[in-house]
Amino acid sequence: MRIKISIITAVSVLAVGAVFAGAVFAGSGTNSTELMDRMLLLVFQLAVIVFAARLGGACFEKIGQPAVIGEIVVGILIGPYLLGALPLPGFPGGLFPARGPFPLSSELYGFATVASIVLLFLIGLETNVEKFLAYSVSGSIVGIAGALASFALGAAVTSAFSSYLFGVEMGFADPVPLFLGAVSASASVGLTARILSARRKVDSPEGATILTAVIVGDVVSIVLAALVIGLAQRERFDWFSSTVLALRTVGVWLVFTALGLIFSRRLGNLLKKAGDKGSIALMSFALALLLAGIFEHSGLAMIVGAYVAGLALAGTDISFIIRRNLASLNRFFVPIFFCVMGMLVDPRSFGERPVLVFGVVYVAAATAGKLLGCGLPALFLNFNLRGAARVGVGLIPRGEVALIMAGIGLALGILPREAFGVAVLMTVASTLFVPPWFSRLLQSPRPATRKPPPVRDRHVRIVFAMPNPDTSSLVMNKVLSAFYQEGFFIQRWGRERFYQIRKDDVFISLLYTPEELIFDCREKDTTFVHTLFYEVLAEMEKVMRNLQGLADTAKIGRKIFGPCPAPGPSRTRLGQIIKPSAVRAELKGSSKREIIEELLDLLISSGQLLPVARDEALRDLLEREEYMSTGMQNGIALPHAKSAAVEHLISALGLKKRGVDFASLDGKPSRIFLLTLSPRESQEPYLQFMAEMSQFLRREENRRRLLASRDDADLYRALL
Repeated sequence: MRIKISIITAVSVLAVGAVFAGAVFAGSGTNSTELMDRMLLLVFQLAVIVFAARLGGACFEKIGQPAVIGEIVVGILIGPYLLGALPLPGFPGGLFPARGPFPLSSELYGFATVASIVLLFLIGLETNVEKFLAYSVSGSIVGIAGALASFALGAAVTSAFSSYLFGVEMGFADPVPLFLGAVSASASVGLTARILSARRKVDSPEGATILTAVIVGDVVSIVLAALVIGLAQRERFDWFSSTVLALRTVGVWLVFTALGLIFSRRLGNLLKKAGDKGSIALMSFALALLLAGIFEHSGLAMIVGAYVAGLALAGTDISFIIRRNLASLNRFFVPIFFCVMGMLVDPRSFGERPVLVFGVVYVAAATAGKLLGCGLPALFLNFNLRGAARVGVGLIPRGEVALIMAGIGLALGILPREAFGVAVLMTVASTLFVPPWFSRLLQSPRPATRKPPPVRDRHVRIVFAMPNPDTSSLVMNKVLSAFYQEGFFIQRWGRERFYQIRKDDVFISLLYTPEELIFDCREKDTTFVHTLFYEVLAEMEKVMRNLQGLADTAKIGRKIFGPCPAPGPSRTRLGQIIKPSAVRAELKGSSKREIIEELLDLLISSGQLLPVARDEALRDLLEREEYMSTGMQNGIALPHAKSAAVEHLISALGLKKRGVDFASLDGKPSRIFLLTLSPRESQEPYLQFMAEMSQFLRREENRRRLLASRDDADLYRALL
């Protein structure tokens, strides 16, 4: 029901927004230039795409499917062939008017192109370089075998069904079968990598093999497409010039990949000179754009260049800084890309029987080509049946490269409209139906290889036990400070206290818990970790010795309740923190522990503390009393502690008018007890609240008013 309501709400918002946009657009008048009109339309298109993509992705995630499928489906729905063509006020052709053979405007497709660069650049940054190199041979073999098998099957079935689909019999070597074979040879690095990333399998053996195979397969398919285009545009095919073109294309890819990996550290050091983290990420993305342009100019796809740029920086100590600072860019652009890919689909073409029949056969051939062409070689490359299935299925989806190549073939006149529809059907079918299958295959935690992959650098876990949570937190902060002073980049991930610490080729992870600090690093870096930790402890011991002679703690405590300053505005009133049901005008306890327990029971009865958390809260309060009493002076005691038993600041107030020995600073019995608990990981003004409580209680007239209370209600009124 919630999904239905959210869909209706979102559609209503989009409809109202479109009508409003139409009114604005219609009121722009005849003075607007064509360029400004196109830019204005683009702005509204992007707004609708962002909302729709987010809605589609969220809905599909609700039913357990990858968000990317929802983004593609919603792109089909709002695209120029369906809802996007509906006329609106100010938009007689619709928000997404069809524009001939290629249905989208160059401006919108430009955004999708930039989005594909963002996606592949960040995927490259996530790649484990060591595993990429370790599986480069197997990935290349799998990629080439899968591309050639898909190419052969795609061209063969096109030739066999040519008379049925086109009314003309075509041989295997004719341009249309060859071009559809080249389209079939491609793979979707963006879609596959996004699923691998979501399942945290990017740096697994199958993940590294798949990503390498995708890139190699795309290079092979692009080279084949370039050769087919050369064949179609020449009356006589020139083998020499075509071979030179193929070698140049492959050479550019190999050279830039090798240079990026060899000079990755120098490249990272150069980017560090940009200054702050945001500038480093910005310059890194500019590098990805530059390399994408070079690859496109050399006959390769932009996305291959973007991936190579990310791969070159993946092994540097700034990789996760770039990823962190470009996360917002990724969340904005990538859904736009998949939504726009869905807009290129014309569902009406699937209603033609020849297109639909041949499309099913072509999809089956393309699927078999990748599943068998990639899965069978994987069985001979140390993968077990589970791993080979993951590799084969992971390479079935087609996406950005296939659609781009099909669009080029349509624009150049190589592919008829029916063939273009078949290529789109294959892309859509593999995009919609394979990802759930692939995602389920990745769920199993069982290994994908027959033998464990070779480990170049054995990783070691180092655990330092901490006596209590406060010490653990203090030591962790000092450790992070020491790493920072050594020139390391530190990145915290998620809400957990998990840190990635990196400098050059040293990579250390740190997990903080209230009981221990856990380091994970390569075996050769263990000496450095132990040395740093030893120096941190030595520095802390020196600080503690200096603190012992700093001042008398009792003297400082007396200053809290020293001469009362002039009254000033209070940021927090006690009555705003303490509930009316959390005060007691006459406590029954006769010892420190009994008073604390009675106040804790008061917190439970007032609904501020769960009964199951009572023992933990009591333990934390008594531990605080052990190393320094909270009995102050003038009959006041402030028992308090930070505890994991509470999620926000809570407090209770009680009186024992005859007084209880609370080991106070002035040696007198305590009669006013204000107990406070605060969460350990809190950003609440805990110390500020304590200071303001002290300022209230240090005034003699306030203390007299509290002690004069006849009952609980009278005591609470005295706080206000």
